[in-house]
Amino acid sequence: MDRRLAVYSAVLVPRGPVGKLDGKILGCRELVLLHDARGHPLLATTHRGDQHLTIGLPHLLHCHEQAIDQMGVQRVVIDREGMAAEFLAQQKLAGRQVVTLLRSDQYESERSFDEVGEWQPWRYNPDGQVICEVASARFALPRPNPTDPPVEVEVALIRDWRKLLPTEPVDKAADTDWKADLAPHQAQFWEEGWQAMPAAPVPRKPKLIPVISTGPKGDAAELAQTYFERWNCQENIIRDWLLPLNLDTNHGYAKEQVVNSELAKRQIVAQGRAQRLQQLAQACRARLGQLREQDEQLQAHVLAYEQHRNDLLIQVSQFEEAGQTEERSYFPVKARQVAVDWEVRQRRTKLEKNALRRQQLMDKCEGYCRGLRQVLRHQEDLQAQARDMYELDHTKDQLMTLFKIGLANLGMWVRDHYFGESYHHCGWLRLLPFFKLGGWVTATESEVKLEFCAFNNRALLRDLEEVCRKVNDGAVILPDGRRLVVAVGKRLHVGLDGPLAQTG
Repeated sequence: MDRRLAVYSAVLVPRGPVGKLDGKILGCRELVLLHDARGHPLLATTHRGDQHLTIGLPHLLHCHEQAIDQMGVQRVVIDREGMAAEFLAQQKLAGRQVVTLLRSDQYESERSFDEVGEWQPWRYNPDGQVICEVASARFALPRPNPTDPPVEVEVALIRDWRKLLPTEPVDKAADTDWKADLAPHQAQFWEEGWQAMPAAPVPRKPKLIPVISTGPKGDAAELAQTYFERWNCQENIIRDWLLPLNLDTNHGYAKEQVVNSELAKRQIVAQGRAQRLQQLAQACRARLGQLREQDEQLQAHVLAYEQHRNDLLIQVSQFEEAGQTEERSYFPVKARQVAVDWEVRQRRTKLEKNALRRQQLMDKCEGYCRGLRQVLRHQEDLQAQARDMYELDHTKDQLMTLFKIGLANLGMWVRDHYFGESYHHCGWLRLLPFFKLGGWVTATESEVKLEFCAFNNRALLRDLEEVCRKVNDGAVILPDGRRLVVAVGKRLHVGLDGPLAQTG
């Protein structure tokens, strides 16, 4: 999972979702946290606030496996931010099973899935009614490169009857026919005394929640339970252990100047748009040049044909004035004159079409040039609004985070091994009184005896005695080979003058 830590800085730093809160926060750090199924934190890495989980998680897994010198993570359960086909494909090739959720824009309904099994009840409300059903299915995720094979995933389809959605999107055009379900005498809304009737109910269906897994086919209910346990597990560990240990505290503000990533993205888009508009405008100019050359040729042809037509027209007029229209020599001249007339009309028609095309190209070229000027203005505005961006040095913050995770693991380990059953799900704050206890240390060659100050509270004293008994029964051996022995000492009382006084 990932968690963003707000950074209140005097300079611009890369931001994530937290850094967009009403402009109050300039940026944030991102912690990518890895924990086991029981909520024990294993490792956390610190990154820029705008880093995506699909980039931070592989780095985190690599660091963890490098630390334990083996491939220790076989199954990863992450939230919807990890839903990327290429990321899933790479993790599957690495031998890991990834469990996550499909995005809502990747499917429409049950028909989007293959091999949908039978629906089985999964969750009930306090009254015993089924509120969630689950069924197994399969789904193929297309990858960015069309030549790559799709990622085949197993799906646990969940139907949540607590959240009902419209069966079909609301059609605004259908609102105009709002009287379709009314009787004729009820549709006359303009009459006095008309009583409104409730609109017809919209067909609804339960919300569909697809939990996917890149691993082998298993039980759909188990897969769904595996994913939704992640939320409680990670929220509990943050609330009960890491936040009390000041996880949200930033350590170190050393920084170095980097490229303003948001500005660079906008500049790249604007530059590409400007180049495209320049290409389109140049193409229009080239086409206009071709049309001009074609018009010049057509004009020359028209002049030549008109001259030839005038000569033929004189000859035809001479034949007609002499009444020799029946002569054999008249018909070839008349035919050539008609053909020349047709050629003139054809070229004039082409000239008219070219004039229309030329005007259309001029309008297009004008639009492209106008858009180009707007893009150039946008580029200059971006450059004028540019601010220096700095990237925080996360070394100190990362080191302190590892110390906090180590302390949380130590507290969990002590809780799991030596505290009673009532402490099995407790957090750091409940154990803190035990960790803050004072006492006396006595060391010999064979053992180290630790004598705690007793609690004034009877319940806490009873729990402390149980912890001491379990430690002594477990025969804890220190790194130097000596045995650790713990005991409960004397109570501390408050004297009349205020300070603590030891009773003897």
